[in-house]
Amino acid sequence: MNDESPVAVTGVTKKFRSATAVRSVSWSPQRGEVTALVGLNGAGKSTLMRVMTGLIKPTQGSVTVPAGQGRRPLSAMIEAPALFTGLTVRHNLRIHRILTGAYPDDVESVAALTRIEQVMSRRVRALSQGYRQRVAIAVALLGSPAVLLLDEPTNALDPEATADLRLMIRRIADRGTAVIVSTHMLRELEGVADTLAVLHDGQVLYDGPFTSFVGPPSLRVRAQDAEATARLTALLRDEGIPARQVTDGVRVPADGRDADRTARRIFTTAAASGIGLVELGHITPTLEEAFHAAISGARS
Repeated sequence: MNDESPVAVTGVTKKFRSATAVRSVSWSPQRGEVTALVGLNGAGKSTLMRVMTGLIKPTQGSVTVPAGQGRRPLSAMIEAPALFTGLTVRHNLRIHRILTGAYPDDVESVAALTRIEQVMSRRVRALSQGYRQRVAIAVALLGSPAVLLLDEPTNALDPEATADLRLMIRRIADRGTAVIVSTHMLRELEGVADTLAVLHDGQVLYDGPFTSFVGPPSLRVRAQDAEATARLTALLRDEGIPARQVTDGVRVPADGRDADRTARRIFTTAAASGIGLVELGHITPTLEEAFHAAISGARS
């Protein structure tokens, strides 16, 4: 654990009888960062969060929260929000303030942060799903937790509510909170998350910067037929260009200023060999592509 880690997961394994949900996970989220915890359904995301919150005990390993983390070192919203639907939003916050030991002023501050001031006098059952999620996160923020865990927070939200939630998560992290968002919807945190942790079969496949996981841009080249594509791939490799034949043509790594020069070399090589090109353009890899490549590599 370093000075920027408000919680450390060390060698955590969780078994349920003969099934192992989490396998030797070591992980230290950072203050002020949004971490996307992603994986297929059943990858172990929810189990890891339950271990971190103390809802279940690990079979092996430990979760450590250093001293001096404030009144509420760690808070979470897992599964259904713990709200009293027959009471107003303000009454909900007041009740949870007492339960969590938060200061009276926290009610107004979390309402402002989650932007629910306009619905404070309304009963929770009368709110939209998006506002219910905001209220639930406001409850989780009472006591100024150093770590906030959110398990699938965008479930059942429409696109507008999802966009609002993304912005709110970013505001929370910018205040210095380590925000960990578990999701299997890969695009939901693209552009918001700072770091990415990929779980597969209970193990961490990747833990690092969001942008590094996706990888650099490349060039996509398509020739007129499969035979020409294979021949072009071989010719480019002979010239020292790291071409890779894929389903939709040829991929060539091309980042920064070298991209245009590489594209000209590809065009010249194809023209000199009489290979007609259907496409030659820049592409940026998507999170889904990188994720499925990582999962496929783990399975193989």
